[in-house]
Amino acid sequence: MTFEPKHTYLLENENVRRWYENIKAGSRITADVYLRTLGLYCEINNTNPQEILNRASRDPKKFKNDFIDFVRSQEKNGKAGSYIVRFKKTLRSWLKFNEIDLKIDVKIKGENESPRITNERVPSKEELARIIRKASSRGRGGNCTNGVFRVKA
Repeated sequence: MTFEPKHTYLLENENVRRWYENIKAGSRITADVYLRTLGLYCEINNTNPQEILNRASRDPKKFKNDFIDFVRSQEKNGKAGSYIVRFKKTLRSWLKFNEIDLKIDVKIKGENESPRITNERVPSKEELARIIRKASSRGRGGNCTNGVFRVKA
């Protein structure tokens, strides 16, 4: 059984494929993330990539207002700003690739925060010692005596 990413059907559109390949030339990971994000945006908003271009070129002000409403609804649904900002970057890339120079100046709360790592910290010596004591000999590296690790040179 092979895994088929959900939004690869978008690549059937020649324009989307060119956009994807152009991004992929710089970074495969970014291209894949942008493709998934474009697909998810279309799914959430019941639209398609071509319709996004049509709306943005036909009525830029309405497109911007609709995007602001989308951002606010995502915030109300508890989505992190760092998650929502992906949509902004993806749409900006998609529009720019299609020569639609539309600034999407939307403030997104917490767009530079990473909520998963906000409360992370380096463990104290005591916490680290407790973790190592609970590990198996293999987990401790096998070369630990009284909390001192010996590293082979």
